[in-house]
Amino acid sequence: MNPFIPVIAAGLGDRLVLIVDKFGLDLWTVTAQALNFCIVAAVLYYGFFRKVLQTMDERKSKIEAGLAYAEEMKLKLAQAEEKQAELIREARSQSQEIVTQARNAAKAYQDEQAKETAAKVEQMLARGREAMELERRKAFDELKAEVSRLVVLTTSRVLSRELGETEKKSLNSRAAEELAKTN
Repeated sequence: MNPFIPVIAAGLGDRLVLIVDKFGLDLWTVTAQALNFCIVAAVLYYGFFRKVLQTMDERKSKIEAGLAYAEEMKLKLAQAEEKQAELIREARSQSQEIVTQARNAAKAYQDEQAKETAAKVEQMLARGREAMELERRKAFDELKAEVSRLVVLTTSRVLSRELGETEKKSLNSRAAEELAKTN
């Protein structure tokens, strides 16, 4: 029998003595096993578990930092998308403004070209009118000269004599005056 059983039995009673005897527990063996367990637990804790727990804490902090970074990036992405949408709206507005300005400039250029063309056409018409007026005057002057020559010729035949230079001039000027009055 175990020498420590009476000590244990004195404090706990008969039932404990029966359990210790029945299972064959030895207090020195149990104490040695408990001490071995504590040593192994301490070695495992300080040698391995602490490092594992430290690594797990580092990974946990990295994961939390990664999640915080991901959340921050989501916010920045949302802000960037909002900014991009705003820039697109501004670009569309500016492009519409540029198109409107281009249309207005094209319209103004077209109007200017139309005015220039109209002015050129008007100049051409004026030159044509002037040319026609010059042609008309030239034809009228030629007609006056021809009529004067015919009047002188007719008058000389009627009078059956040859007129002098001064008489021809006088008759020509009278005929020209008469023609000018009729026009």
